[in-house]
Amino acid sequence: MGTVHQFPSQHNQTSVPAEALAHALSRAIDATVGADASFETREVAALALTNEATRVFLERDLLAIADRHGAQVEVDGVMYHQHEPGTVRYYTLCGALDIERWTYRAMGVRNGPTLVPLDLDAGLVERTSPALGFRIALGYAKDHMRSCAEDMTADHRCPPSRSTLERVAKAIGTAATAVAPRIEPRLRRAERVPAGAVAIALGLDRTSVPMEEDVPAGEPPATRRKTRHTPYTRTTPAPVTVNYRMAYVGTLSFHDASGTELATRRYAAPAHASPTARVVRPLLADMRQALRQMPTLAVGVVQDGAPELWNLLRSALAAEPLVTTFYEAIDRYHLNERLAEVLRYVEPDTAIRRAQLSRWNESLDGYDHTIYRIRAWVRDRQADALARHDRTRLEQLAPHLTYLENNASLMRYARLRAVGLPVGSGVTEGACKSVIKMRTNGSSQRWRPEGLEAVLTLRSLHMSDRLPRFWANFARGYRQEVNRCA
Repeated sequence: MGTVHQFPSQHNQTSVPAEALAHALSRAIDATVGADASFETREVAALALTNEATRVFLERDLLAIADRHGAQVEVDGVMYHQHEPGTVRYYTLCGALDIERWTYRAMGVRNGPTLVPLDLDAGLVERTSPALGFRIALGYAKDHMRSCAEDMTADHRCPPSRSTLERVAKAIGTAATAVAPRIEPRLRRAERVPAGAVAIALGLDRTSVPMEEDVPAGEPPATRRKTRHTPYTRTTPAPVTVNYRMAYVGTLSFHDASGTELATRRYAAPAHASPTARVVRPLLADMRQALRQMPTLAVGVVQDGAPELWNLLRSALAAEPLVTTFYEAIDRYHLNERLAEVLRYVEPDTAIRRAQLSRWNESLDGYDHTIYRIRAWVRDRQADALARHDRTRLEQLAPHLTYLENNASLMRYARLRAVGLPVGSGVTEGACKSVIKMRTNGSSQRWRPEGLEAVLTLRSLHMSDRLPRFWANFARGYRQEVNRCA
């Protein structure tokens, strides 16, 4: 006889206030759509009613906060007095709130600075409730604001206009960029090295982003604008040129003894920002925090062969006192591409080429000296081409032999496998796509520096599984204690 699983009653787990609210909601739904309406209709009606009830509740809460401030308040040791009344629209997940509140001006200072105690007391974020502010930040990190609005609408929420969403998102992203260097150390201190980790792999890469740039006066735009068949309802935008600029991305990943990725931190910087300040230093701070917890972690750099990328990480690691030694490797995929091309030049038989490449890869996994044997093999083929005066073959092999001559020391993969480091830079190259390309290279997308910087900050936090914890610290910056003085 099978076991019968008894699940606890949802009714028995419901608190008394929630039960009372549920009964009140049931009566309201019956009065609104009828007791015989379909479940789907009643669900939609319930969501709409609870949205409106929450909106009214939040509106009353904000009005109560605004009313208790009085004629004078103290904020951060400075006295302020009432300056100008006004009705301002704030936004929540459940709809807009029109709130009557005062601005306050610093006392004893002619035309002194003003502030809004309501915003500080309630922790309102760019005139949105904290919950909506986080939802906008998350939406901006994931996709464009049209998608964010669609998602909220599908969730039966009441988002503000897309222009408001864009304004708030950019303001939050810009503020997040400014405070990230102060908040990220707090996040690191709370993070632990994943269980089973034996190695840390670092990597840098670059990818292009379409940037919108002003056209100098008197010059035609280099980018052709599509012919518009309907007139603009607003002022015709100024001509611009779209140029692709290289943005940097960096990753730090933890790996177990088999080289499997356990967790990854990702950073990105637009072309106009310093990759050292925005990518390399945070990566090394993450590494430093991990090594303090587990000094036995092996450290390696695995990326493509661009010299400027290697110089950035090498110089930083060389100056790091916690790192006594680190491993270096060029991504195995790039090596395999070149070896496959070399074999196509010298061996017409596909089966033989495939077998040879397989033998090389198996040997590369087990022996560090294999790359030097492969290099000698290519040298022999070049010498044979020279003896035969085969100019075509010489030209084909030359760049690949040069690549092996310059980088053979970065192609010793057996030692990486022995300490748990990956032999490929898939984590870093994947970050080029997941952090930058998928968010910034959509159809018709183009960016200004401030907008790109804002979105890459939030995107990097989201892709590093840090955004909720970052937000908890970030949102506190919008709150200040407001003391009523009169």
